[in-house]
Amino acid sequence: MSFIKRTIKNSLPPAFVKQVFLVYNKFKILTIDKFLFPEHKVPRTDFLVYRKGYPFRELSISLDNLPGGTVKSHMQDWYDWTQEEFILVFDHPCWIEPTYGWALVKPFRLLYYSLGVSRTWFQHKPLFFKFIAKRKVIHVDRVISLRDSGEENYFHFFNDVLSKLYFLQLHKIDVANLPVVVSKKLSDKPYFKLYKEHSSFLKSLHWLIQDDEYIKCSSAIFCKPLTHRPDLWMAIMAPLAIRGKSNTKGDGSKVFLTRHKSRLRFIENSNQIEMICRKHGFLVLDTDTISPEQQVEMFSAIQILIGIHGAGLTNMAFMQGTCHVLEIFPPPSLGYLPFHYIMLAKLFNLNYTALVGDPGDKYSGGFQLNANLFEKELIELESKQA
Repeated sequence: MSFIKRTIKNSLPPAFVKQVFLVYNKFKILTIDKFLFPEHKVPRTDFLVYRKGYPFRELSISLDNLPGGTVKSHMQDWYDWTQEEFILVFDHPCWIEPTYGWALVKPFRLLYYSLGVSRTWFQHKPLFFKFIAKRKVIHVDRVISLRDSGEENYFHFFNDVLSKLYFLQLHKIDVANLPVVVSKKLSDKPYFKLYKEHSSFLKSLHWLIQDDEYIKCSSAIFCKPLTHRPDLWMAIMAPLAIRGKSNTKGDGSKVFLTRHKSRLRFIENSNQIEMICRKHGFLVLDTDTISPEQQVEMFSAIQILIGIHGAGLTNMAFMQGTCHVLEIFPPPSLGYLPFHYIMLAKLFNLNYTALVGDPGDKYSGGFQLNANLFEKELIELESKQA
């Protein structure tokens, strides 16, 4: 199967391949996987904490600075979006599988509350035959699982992984005396290492790094705080609150975040857009080319940030003072307009607005951006910052 996948990836346009696999995965997840791994039901009384909240409403986000039409209508829809917040102390034997972090209860039943976005159609289920033939098993009495669907993404590391630790601590869970499970892929990430280096809290924990082995435990703690909670984000960012040291040409106060074409969701007419940015004194930057430590230092000196929707915008959390953010979305036909960074801007008192691009080449994975409209927005941001 892996040979077939590699052959397809190497012979067809990336965006087309992505769509093919999305269709295949959706069918598999909603049919075969659902049959192989039914849900293990958990009574509401078993939760230490449980509530449903409205994350967008609870932050009281204003849409006044957004342009009318597409952006505003999509953002307004988030006001009705609900999310579960919970702490589950699961006092029953279970396995935590290595690929995605699911907890399984014999026989082959999935504990949906072991992952934060487990009920979405795109969340992969465990590998059936790998589970059947499991050879490497670690036996532990009790653990805290930080495994999460977005654990290898820079934004979701802060919002969905680290937040669990601070959430548990807030509710008096003794995190210091229990093994804390994270994937090896996450523990190898430079941003995980940087955070651990700066956080005495993380240094004090007993980490259980999960690679390709199953973890068999008699009890496990799973949780999910509501997304973008102000109290949790302030606690999370405190260890990285350092003064900016811009190492860029110029003062580094105005930055345009670009993305490489290999990552999809890029601007097809990027040369034209980047030329406009440089004309106005913006540094054009791809965060993939600099270390997490450099990102923390540089972004704490930025006053105007423009960027394509992506994890690099997480660094707006390090910006200081009265700052402006312009987020650029692909057209809705390529996906949707997520809430992540308008909510983050609200958390850190940043002025936020957004632009939506136009459809580009059908199979490129990119999109077009109206250069005249973009320059007009850029000039307006500069006038507000002056």
